[in-house]
Amino acid sequence: MKNLYHYSAICMFIFGLVSCQEDDLNVNEAIAQNRDIQITNQVVSTNFIGNGVQWGGYDMVPTWLGTETLSEEDWSTLFARIDFLRPPFLRIMTSPSWSYEVNGAYDEQSKTASLYRMLDYAQAKGIEVTFGEWGHVYDGDISNINGQWVANSVKFVNHLINEKGYTVIKTVNIVNEPNGDWSSTNGNYNVWRDVQLMYLAEMEKYNLASVKLMGPDIAIFNSAAQTEWFTNATVDLGDNLGLYDIHVYPEQTTVRSGEYAKMLRAYKTITPADKPLVLGEIGFKYANVDAALKAKNDAAIAEDAFAGQDSNMMVYQAFYGVDMADALIQTMREGYAGSIIWNMDDAMYNSPDDGDYHTQKLKRWGFWNILGEELGGKAEDEMIRPFFYPVSLLSRFFPAGSTLYQVNLPDKKGVRAIMGEKDGKYTIALVNSHYVSYPINLKSNDLESISVAKYSYKANQDGSFIGAVDLNGFAIPETENIALNLKEGVTIELEGQSFVLFTNME
Repeated sequence: MKNLYHYSAICMFIFGLVSCQEDDLNVNEAIAQNRDIQITNQVVSTNFIGNGVQWGGYDMVPTWLGTETLSEEDWSTLFARIDFLRPPFLRIMTSPSWSYEVNGAYDEQSKTASLYRMLDYAQAKGIEVTFGEWGHVYDGDISNINGQWVANSVKFVNHLINEKGYTVIKTVNIVNEPNGDWSSTNGNYNVWRDVQLMYLAEMEKYNLASVKLMGPDIAIFNSAAQTEWFTNATVDLGDNLGLYDIHVYPEQTTVRSGEYAKMLRAYKTITPADKPLVLGEIGFKYANVDAALKAKNDAAIAEDAFAGQDSNMMVYQAFYGVDMADALIQTMREGYAGSIIWNMDDAMYNSPDDGDYHTQKLKRWGFWNILGEELGGKAEDEMIRPFFYPVSLLSRFFPAGSTLYQVNLPDKKGVRAIMGEKDGKYTIALVNSHYVSYPINLKSNDLESISVAKYSYKANQDGSFIGAVDLNGFAIPETENIALNLKEGVTIELEGQSFVLFTNME
């Protein structure tokens, strides 16, 4: 019995040892697999328009500076920066008094100097433009749409496209954020629909058949509760609605948690399969769920003599670049055809935007303030801000016409990735909006080895960032000619609060 007992004990020990070793192997394998970022051949978008930006008409410049438009030096600086950004998509909005109306009369020349400079640039670079008006003009009741405004507005669009030759204008976006009580439609869908139908009827008088509407342009912030605007617009406007769009101003918590993607999915699901869907505006706004950021933003506005209440002062902080990259990559992963970042330049709009051109408080949302020296005496405010670094790369290296491929992600908080391809060239973008660094293994069963440049951006707690730039402040590669052997897998440390982009595009 004693020998049998010892034999049994030995067997149990050996069995336990083997079982423990197997358990250890299983655990180690699971850990390794949860480091894999797997690039797939699953196409999520083939009609990509691009990550672009809102560009305004500098309509307050004549009042602010007493000059017709910006100085040649400022235009030169702007064009050099936009050359690097290389946006595939621009949204330019106007109003009668800003562009084609003087003392109540139609006038195409008196107030269009800045607008023509912008459209000249877009046409020369082949950048797709959606052009529109902030709101509709009405007589008394908002449903009593002013027919003369419709006639003049469409006449001006015809002037821009068929007379001036700005054929890059592909869509018109009439009435900004019509679901809001701040809009000219006061949230009334029927009024918005009737404006669109009147606009379409007037367009039929001109050679504008190739120009479509962009809409419904609703502001959803953090909600998926207004999908009926999409379903109703599809029924009422049909193929005349060529480009669907929403505006999103999510909270940081919504984006970093991934709830943002679920919200986007609700609108993508009900968009007709043959129509592209874009974000017509994207920026961050901080409310109670981001209470500390809201307090920080409010305090920064109060301390800045030229910041209006409608400002995001976090554009001066490097973490905003990580958050914007996270939001854009999630948007691309959900099959959206592009995004318009709000916005290019503080100097475009004042706040409040109540028609008082003398108000010198700005909507601070831009990559810079091109009038920092002229308006406020702070030349340093004209410098490029941190979030330009990742956004410019997501614009420049995901060109219009790219095919986007899904990337399977590990179960790691804050990690997102997307790949784009065009003409046999590739861009892979990764972001980690969490504070913890992760070892990850970048892999693909469909791509082998590609030689790429690596760009890297890491936000510091003090608001600065680590990332290589040239003398102009433009991103330059951290390393060039890296061989990514994706079949075998490439191990990298994806740092907390960082953005990494690999590309072999020019």
